[in-house]
Amino acid sequence: MKQETIELRKLTAAEGMMLYNGRSFGREVFLGAADSPENWREITDAEAKMLQAEYEEE
Repeated sequence: MKQETIELRKLTAAEGMMLYNGRSFGREVFLGAADSPENWREITDAEAKMLQAEYEEE
């Protein structure tokens, strides 16, 4: 039998902010094994809404 311990990393945006990695948005993000916090940044809710509207137009 093989036993493993798996560590999850969770990023949580500050109040009024959204996490964004260039294509995905979220208030809480669980990072996969190949992801890192450096790939994400916080943007304002207004910026997120604007970017999401642009993506929907495409």
